Amino acid sequence: MNSLTRFVALAGLLLAPSHPLAEAIDQPVAPFQARYDLYGMGLPLGEALMVLDYPGPDRYTMHFDVRPNPLVALLASHQVQEKARGEIRNGKVLPAQYVQQADTGGKTRNVLLRFDQPAQRIEAHNNAEQAVLPLSPGIMDPLSLHLAVMWDLKRDRLPEQYTLIDGTELRTYQIHNEGHETLNTALGSLPTVRISQAQPSGSRITTFWFATELQYLPVRITRQKKGREDLRLEIRSVERQSATP
Repeated sequence: MNSLTRFVALAGLLLAPSHPLAEAIDQPVAPFQARYDLYGMGLPLGEALMVLDYPGPDRYTMHFDVRPNPLVALLASHQVQEKARGEIRNGKVLPAQYVQQADTGGKTRNVLLRFDQPAQRIEAHNNAEQAVLPLSPGIMDPLSLHLAVMWDLKRDRLPEQYTLIDGTELRTYQIHNEGHETLNTALGSLPTVRISQAQPSGSRITTFWFATELQYLPVRITRQKKGREDLRLEIRSVERQSATP
């Protein structure tokens, strides 16, 4: 996975205030649209949009798009589109399908993941690569992982690690709670919880700032490679919707 798509996969986001109806039909968070400004090495690259919706009871869909600004688009194509769908059942996020289409720096990437929950297996396609992987409890696609993280924070059940599928491979990330910090954002001054994640032997560290007053909405996400920040997402706006009956 190249640098931009890897960051996108780890950059997940979510959330909206609690809603009684949402809890009644087992929605982890209310539907929303969140916009972020994307920076690379301190320079503006474009924006990212994440959308969460519930097309029916106990079913969710998510979309995540990275769009370059006009100058970046002239120099190189940097577009990433992700889609995921699945179920909410017995207090768990259960992915069903994930699709990623990416064109970054002249490299294309097409990923398709199909989760067969009854058979406990995953059909994974990454360009020409194919694999059938075992579906153990808690394994997620990149987008569904973010939904699970937000819900775990909300319920104070954040584990020490998460496992997601990167193309046709399973990767485990260690989670570290680094304490509280107040951030100045486009939404105002917000108290946050800072959490980092990394692979045990990896050189990349992704850090999330979750706004406690916004039900743990991520308001900043950064990635460091060998101690140097190379990518960042900053919250710009959030549009919240009523829960779907």
